[in-house]
Amino acid sequence: MPLTPLHYSMAYLINKLRTELSLPALVVSSMAPDLESPFIFLLTGNLQRRLSVLHSLLGASTIGTLLSILLTVFVYPSLVSPLFRLDRNVVKGRCRFSGKLVASCFIGCVSHVIMDSLHHDYNPLLYPFLNESFDELILLNNLGYANFIVFSVFLGLSFLILIQEMRRGTEGFWKRILVA
Repeated sequence: MPLTPLHYSMAYLINKLRTELSLPALVVSSMAPDLESPFIFLLTGNLQRRLSVLHSLLGASTIGTLLSILLTVFVYPSLVSPLFRLDRNVVKGRCRFSGKLVASCFIGCVSHVIMDSLHHDYNPLLYPFLNESFDELILLNNLGYANFIVFSVFLGLSFLILIQEMRRGTEGFWKRILVA
């Protein structure tokens, strides 16, 4: 995804389809693989490529899921509650460690990697078994078109989500889109 926050719309949609999943865990995990980016910048001085670990299916389903669990349980409530003036106990309740939270983190991380593989120029999906980029999923087999399509679709979805939630009223808006 050209912009990490656009992955939110995928988390929101997954949660609407499977309401028993944890929205906070889906939100965190749908963005977690991009936590590699700051490390790339520190190591190389630019952001030209992603690391292979969190953007591989194996890395996303193991390290990414574990990292997402830790961030959801220990960081999300402390960050989101004061920032959006949400009841900390309510947020903590949705971030409590459980099998559904683990499943949510797994789904979010893997969906991030699969979504990125549709339009990125470097897709280490099969790392560490294969170091080369796995580009078979790039839409229309054209990076330019693929980027435009994915960016447009997820930007559009983000606006539709925002409009839908705003129509429901401002009362409880942040809770609906961050905690559910």
